[in-house]
Amino acid sequence: MSIQQIISPDKIESELMKIWEGLAKENKMRASLFNLIIFNRYSERTDYIRNIVQKVIEKFPCRILFISEDPAADHPYLKTAVSVAMPQNSESSIACDNIDIGVGGAFLERVPYVLLPHLLPDLPVTLLWAEDPCKAHPLFQPLSKLAGRIIFDSESADSLLAFSKTVLELREKTQIDIADLNWARTEGWRDLIAFVFDTPERLTELQHLKQLTLTYNARPTEFFCHLKIQSMYLLSWLSDRLNWTCKTANQKLQFQFESFSASIESTEWEKLGPGTIIGARFETKKDSLVDCARIKDRYHYVEIQISSPEKCDLPYQFVLGQTATGQSLVKEICMKGTSDHYIAMLRQLQLLDRNQLC
Repeated sequence: MSIQQIISPDKIESELMKIWEGLAKENKMRASLFNLIIFNRYSERTDYIRNIVQKVIEKFPCRILFISEDPAADHPYLKTAVSVAMPQNSESSIACDNIDIGVGGAFLERVPYVLLPHLLPDLPVTLLWAEDPCKAHPLFQPLSKLAGRIIFDSESADSLLAFSKTVLELREKTQIDIADLNWARTEGWRDLIAFVFDTPERLTELQHLKQLTLTYNARPTEFFCHLKIQSMYLLSWLSDRLNWTCKTANQKLQFQFESFSASIESTEWEKLGPGTIIGARFETKKDSLVDCARIKDRYHYVEIQISSPEKCDLPYQFVLGQTATGQSLVKEICMKGTSDHYIAMLRQLQLLDRNQLC
């Protein structure tokens, strides 16, 4: 990304044009497939969010409109700056406009008016709302009205139960397309489970479970502290797809369903993303076992072992998608509509998390 130039709002387009006139000599091509609005409050997560946006432009060039609110501002202010964002691949000829809006205090209400003239016409608008949607904010409604798709990060929510209720209510009221970064982060495991239990015989085994154990990475970072979310999502998705009914749940993440038990356990892997699912173990009442576990020195690979009292299949491996920073946002941007599985999962999650387990 080039050095930012702080300018007045009315100079945004003219200053961008000057930058591009200089870049024309470097054979850089100005490209945008859509408008990407990002809203966040200044915190230790701001740089993390910028990094995941950088991953987006490497796959999908777009006009970036990055809004940062300073919650500790002593006086109202609104500053704008422009720069050009480029993929880290130095051989790429693609570059994207980057417009930064810094705001504090009562000047928040001015942001939509500053933003609107700089949305590229006839191109889709995606809003990445990087804050807790459960907390009312004066910018959420005006920005969401500009967008055709809203992407949330449930990591920012203080309560997963409140988050699910808020997102479901928003979807019901507005019918706007909704996505969630943590939902995208579970895609590999959802694909894996669908692959393993791909026959009527294997599906029948899921109806005769005795114990289900999910394991996640409990290594926190300054950007991630709500580490149970992805495993809760996966368990809720399975519960919905297989019509499981949860009877009780406790703070130790132990669940009692109608005919079997489930638990969510933790361990720590240094090189794996925080909260990432590490393993899923399915034990049946007939002592059959399906054990899916990441390989520690090749953690994008899962080893699958299937056995029963009569036989033991040869282990085989399943390749999960890369868990690099920003890939979940890339996936959710390239998707269309709202996942029916996601909405159904959120409804099921309200039953599993009714005691606010995370």
